[in-house]
Amino acid sequence: MRSMNQKKFLEQYVYALENDFTSPNGEPAAWAPDHPKYWGQERAKIGLDGNRITPALSPDNRFLAVGAEQEIHVIDVTTQERLEVLRGHSGELEKVQFAPELVDHGDNQNGTRYLLVSECDAEIVILWELNERGNLVLSKEDKEKAVDADTLATETLQPLVSKLVTDHGWNTDDKAIDALNNEVRSALRSAITLHEQERRLCFRGQLASFGSAAFSPDGKTLLYLSQNESTQGGSRDATSLPCVNVWDVEKRYLRHQLLGHADAIMWTAMSPDSRLVASIAWDGTARIWDTTSGECLRVVGPLGGQLWSGAFSPDAKWLAISQGSPKTHIHVYDISTGEPVSRFDGSRRWARSLAWSPDGTMLACGTDDSTLFIWDPITGQERMRWRLAFEDWMMRSFASIGGVRFLDGGRKLIFQIREGTVEIYDFETNLKQQLTRGAEDQIDQCPNSEVVCSADSRLIVVPDGDGVLRVWDL
Repeated sequence: MRSMNQKKFLEQYVYALENDFTSPNGEPAAWAPDHPKYWGQERAKIGLDGNRITPALSPDNRFLAVGAEQEIHVIDVTTQERLEVLRGHSGELEKVQFAPELVDHGDNQNGTRYLLVSECDAEIVILWELNERGNLVLSKEDKEKAVDADTLATETLQPLVSKLVTDHGWNTDDKAIDALNNEVRSALRSAITLHEQERRLCFRGQLASFGSAAFSPDGKTLLYLSQNESTQGGSRDATSLPCVNVWDVEKRYLRHQLLGHADAIMWTAMSPDSRLVASIAWDGTARIWDTTSGECLRVVGPLGGQLWSGAFSPDAKWLAISQGSPKTHIHVYDISTGEPVSRFDGSRRWARSLAWSPDGTMLACGTDDSTLFIWDPITGQERMRWRLAFEDWMMRSFASIGGVRFLDGGRKLIFQIREGTVEIYDFETNLKQQLTRGAEDQIDQCPNSEVVCSADSRLIVVPDGDGVLRVWDL
């Protein structure tokens, strides 16, 4: 039986289009000057160890926070200098996000602060605070009691190894001594990690997926999930069902625990005015909650199948909902009435990356079968389709489209092919840009996270399949 995997996909992948962007009068899009651009033409590149590299960009474009293995590296965007390494996770980093607003304490002593949230595969969420130099904000007690794991392990092992050699006839080059050394250092690092978690703002849970925003637009509220295991393997008590946790960042307390979904929650976000929370789940429902009271204001559905992701309209009047089974539909619902506005049925496969244009006149989605759709959210009428060309359906299934986002006030649209290539289309000029690797740049794995864009649409950061972050100017 024929099969496909990432390595085979990347070996056989050739960029070709079945459908391209066009102007309103049907003129095919042209390349912008000096495009496509290839590896080596980027503004800067940053290499880090680890197969999974997860970047986030600070709201003022000064710092990159990059999750690599169990550490978060804080990097100066201009100089690429590593300013800080954040440790405290006991598993591999999966998500990192900056709060969209800086924290200004209004005094000379504390200055401007940056908030950062991270999640690892051990289902631990940590909230970090960085100062204006990109360093972790520590209490005086934390600074005085910092532990150097390697130094302490060496000091601990020296008398033990000496006794084993002198009294028991061991040799210092024995494999057993090496094993002891490695085990002690590993155990000490794990203990330090647990100790640091106790001193940080840590939550047992996870951040939602598929474009979910962990912070509210004003940066004052954090959303995270708990008890989010699927119920398809068996029912659970209502108090143990998937939960959206609403954490007050300023006052540092758990404001609400939003219960009501009967299966795993896939997507959460707060409305552009920070007044509403939306959650979308596999139970086939979308729920709208009041941020202040925690009251469930609206339940949309069940819609007859698993729901995967969503997006608030810019005016917070409508919610786009992606349904993945039994067929793919993108629904638009009126939040105030709970009534359907439109349904887009153009995609045959899951469409889990959604974005509204800033003026609310367009919706875009990236699908799992290498297609990007743009349509009218009111009528559901398709406006444009971009699609890769494949003769092999198995190749197509590996070329999903993600990272969909409107830039520059809605003038441009950016998205990323699973292989790593980034595409940008300018609606006004009908020009397209592309950031990609050359034919000589071979990789054997796809990037594990998506392109990150600055709030001012001037800078993008691309995690590539060679384990390198590339910074590009737009």
